[in-house]
Order: sequence, then C-alpha cells, then structure tokens
Amino acid sequence: MNDGLLLLNRTDRTFKAGFCMIKEDLPGLSQYFAVLHPNERDYLDSLRFDRRRASYLLGRVAAKHAILRLEEGVEMDAVFIDSGIFQFPVVKSKLLSNVQVSITHCEDLGLALAFPEDHPLAIDIEKIDAAQAEAFQSQLTAGELGLITAIEPDSLIGCVTVWTIKEALSKILKTGFMIDFKVLEIQSLEKSGHCYTSEFIHCAQYKAISCRHGDYICSIVLPKQTFCDLKEFWLAFKEVAGMPSRPSE
Repeated sequence: MNDGLLLLNRTDRTFKAGFCMIKEDLPGLSQYFAVLHPNERDYLDSLRFDRRRASYLLGRVAAKHAILRLEEGVEMDAVFIDSGIFQFPVVKSKLLSNVQVSITHCEDLGLALAFPEDHPLAIDIEKIDAAQAEAFQSQLTAGELGLITAIEPDSLIGCVTVWTIKEALSKILKTGFMIDFKVLEIQSLEKSGHCYTSEFIHCAQYKAISCRHGDYICSIVLPKQTFCDLKEFWLAFKEVAGMPSRPSE
C-alpha cells in the first residue's frame, strides 16, 4: 500500500487531498476488514462472487486510507462509503464534513482520492489490453483519434489513455456511462515521457493528467486552474503498479 497527501494550489487558496493505492488479492485484503463500517461488512457478506468481493474491498480500503491522510485520526470503521443512485461513492460519517472520494480499481489494483467537496477530483485506471482495443477505439471521436496519431506511436496506449480521461471526467460530473461519451470529448492531448495532459471541448473548466506505467494507465481529472504537483503520486503509482501479483493457488 502507498498513500500520501496532495496540495491543490489555486490563486486564492490551497486545498488538500489524500490518496491511497493498494495491490492485493482477496485473501490479502482480509487483513483490512477492521476498517469497514458495519454497513459495508453487511454488503460485503451479501456478495456471492470473489471478484466482486475483491473489487469492493479494494475500493473501500483505498478510500478509507485516502480519507485518513486527509483527515488524520478519523476512525475508519466509523466512516460509511455508500453508493449513490448512479453508483458514485458517497461518504457518510458524523466525524467528517463535506469529504468525498473517487475510487477506481483494475484487477488487483485499487486507487482512491479523498477531497473536500469544494474542490472536485476524479480518478480512473485501466489496463492496456489488446483484446479490448476495438471497444476502446469505438468510444473515441475522429478528432480524438487524430490527436492520438499525432503524439502516440502506439495507438492502443493512446486509446486507453483517452478512455481513462473520459471515464474520469464522467466521474467528476457524476454521470458515469449514462452520458454520451462524445460530450466528454477531449480538445487537446500532449505527451511528455510517460505522462499526458489534456483539456476538454465541452467541459473547459477541467483538465486531465495521465500517466502510464507497465500495462496500466491512470488519469486524474481536476479543475483547470488548479496546480498540483503529482510527482509523489506518480512515483507511488509506479511502485504499486509494478508490484508482482500473488500467484494463484
């Protein structure tokens, strides 16, 4: 597990956000049961399939530790991360005021951001999977494909990157897949090393910062006029994403 604190710098004030990322299989996640709220334990017990149990735990464990970095000393089992009617996470606790989270998971990786409602954030991660290339590409516009061709020799990496950007934007807007992905279209895409920055056509108040490590691409969407040094975050992402998965028994 890796966690830390981000500073969200704006011209008039600075906000803070906590982050956490974890790579664990279902047996390894059992050590974190103590952080679950009773309602979360009940929901976990209702899940029949190991894959759903693992993804639920990855998200909740990462989110709880991200909250702990933002709000030191909070009792994690007193925080209930519920699901809204459109399945976005909702933080409920008498110990916290106006704190929300964004959660993403892929295979045995879970990542979360905790932030004040005053300053929205969103995160998404995907695996670069050639078997899903057509599905990723089908959700992109001709303009986006042109932006990818201009800067990224590997079209699959480019398509997955833009997919994560658009999915993170849908999370910050709290629409999920119920919105036409064309509304989330990016306007620009620039590359520096393994990192990318982008802006949006219809949501000009936001920007995205993305990074690839190994087989994974992670994107964060944040307000356009916010400056955030993500060096520590990307180093943590590189470390956690590079951890070997536990062999299946």
